[in-house]
Amino acid sequence: MKRMIQGVLTLLSILPVFTSCSDSDSLATPSESTQGKLVTLPQGVVSKGCTMQTVRIVTMTDREQTSYEKKNVQVAFDGQDVYVTGFSSSFPESFVKGTLTSAGTCLFKSGQYVGEDKTGEKYVVGIMDTSDKAKQLTDFECTYDPEMRILTIPEDAKFAVAESDAPSHTQVSNIMKNITVMPGTFKEASVVTLPEGVTTEQWYITGRDNYDYCLNYGATIGFDGEDVYIQGLFKEMPLAWLHGHLKDGVITIEKEQSLGYYWKWRETLFLGLDEKDEICDIKLTYDAGKGTMESDYAISLYDIDKHSVDYGFAACYITKERYVVPDPILLPSGVTASPYRFEYEILDIDDDGYLIKAGDALEEVLIGFDGNDVYFKFPHVDANGWAKGTLSPDHQTITIPSLQYVGSWQEEDNPRQDYYLTGFVDKGNTEYELTDIVFDYDAQQDIISSSKTMCINSSYRILDYYGYLVFRNNKFTKKEEVAATPAAPEVKMDYNTVETVIRLSVEIPLIADDNSDLLTDKLSYIVYYEKDGQQHEMVFRATDYKGLENDIVEIPYNLNISSGIIRGGKTIMLDLALDGLLTWTKVGAKVIYRGGGEEHASPITWFDAKTFYEENELIK
Repeated sequence: MKRMIQGVLTLLSILPVFTSCSDSDSLATPSESTQGKLVTLPQGVVSKGCTMQTVRIVTMTDREQTSYEKKNVQVAFDGQDVYVTGFSSSFPESFVKGTLTSAGTCLFKSGQYVGEDKTGEKYVVGIMDTSDKAKQLTDFECTYDPEMRILTIPEDAKFAVAESDAPSHTQVSNIMKNITVMPGTFKEASVVTLPEGVTTEQWYITGRDNYDYCLNYGATIGFDGEDVYIQGLFKEMPLAWLHGHLKDGVITIEKEQSLGYYWKWRETLFLGLDEKDEICDIKLTYDAGKGTMESDYAISLYDIDKHSVDYGFAACYITKERYVVPDPILLPSGVTASPYRFEYEILDIDDDGYLIKAGDALEEVLIGFDGNDVYFKFPHVDANGWAKGTLSPDHQTITIPSLQYVGSWQEEDNPRQDYYLTGFVDKGNTEYELTDIVFDYDAQQDIISSSKTMCINSSYRILDYYGYLVFRNNKFTKKEEVAATPAAPEVKMDYNTVETVIRLSVEIPLIADDNSDLLTDKLSYIVYYEKDGQQHEMVFRATDYKGLENDIVEIPYNLNISSGIIRGGKTIMLDLALDGLLTWTKVGAKVIYRGGGEEHASPITWFDAKTFYEENELIK
């Protein structure tokens, strides 16, 4: 989503004698702004507490998340030098230095160091207009009115303030625009506190958050007659309390309760959202005997101006007993799993809440037989487990129990993703009945099939088909290895205006030109590009793609790393900072198949990169 930055950045320059500022003054030792070195106040210069209001833009995978924020900052003047904190969201107490010029402006140099965290060093930079896909760096200059003591970035200014991990890097985060600094600090929010003498207990929250990550963490709950106090409902603010009222088995938590300040400077409110996305109170159905509280409403955090801060639940389930994720089912030692062609219908949800066909798909699934046990490995999720079904005594059907845990996935600091496989009957308007998955089995033809609907989702107790994948009319046919020539891939590029990467897709058919099946572990592909009339093979370097052990040219079909190469070539991330990327005139790919003792390759499919860059204003 394009967002033109045409806001006004107003800094009320507060001299040490400006009495309406806070008394929270600070002193620091002298220093200069160099790489890896903080800006500090000269000896004897006193800063004053002020309030900064700003709009911050966070780039998501497919959109921009805008938040309206308020924080206490420090401002100081020392002759022609201006010092301001708050330009860095990661290090809000670090100063950035500007200089008043003879032209009546104040110039803030881009690339000022503000601190270092576990991800590395951070610098405040100026960037040209956030809609500029190349994100060119720039100093940010303000006009200065000495009588009004105001610094202003004009309405037509096309730059913003952001953070980067190096002074010259254009891959930025925490973009800020429309910044105003005013005299005086703002007072703390009025928050809920636990009354003295109320006994609390540990409860546990499960569910799914706004990013489809699984929730499984503790909360503290206390009952004081009909008053209910909950601490830690949001893991982002684990110390914040909420107050609810219990009546007739329902706990009502009133909307717009303040949870205090997120990241120490951003006041947040608790809000519920009903089925029409309208703000409402939250009602938790309470079962004292079972020790459960449950809400079907979305629960969110908002800022003081009712702008979403993009944290919350799609649903919430609170229990006295902690849910323990089972151990993943593994393929037994000595059991061989064979590749099967998996044909199915992809389903989506229409405006009335009914499942409708969205398309047809074909994948490869591994299936292994161990007596009456049948194991399935689906490629759609990076779970560390298998699904397990049971062969009927007459060997006519295979049954997988409802809501079977098929493993989890976790990468670095990201929350764990849990996966559950279930069958269900769709009743419309998002109502359903959970069922076991029952497949018909034709042992003679080696075909497993079912016309019923199944889903891979994140909940261990309910259907959550908004979250993951829904299949219908499923058919598994055993593959045989034969020599074959792979069909040419489909090559495309895509670009999202809020990202600094191009998404290259290489759609690789799993059926050869002669209609024979291709085994994915025998498939690979090579990406090519044309530059200055010369054709080159692309080298994927381990330094650019975390998860690669070595630099590679030929990519195995099943290689799947979250840093930018998705299984089957479905998505390959090309960073705009990649050397020479925007000078490519064409990009292409070919598929290689080594099956049946032979090696065959498809022709190269080419895509017009130059025209794509021009259409997306990446080059002129």
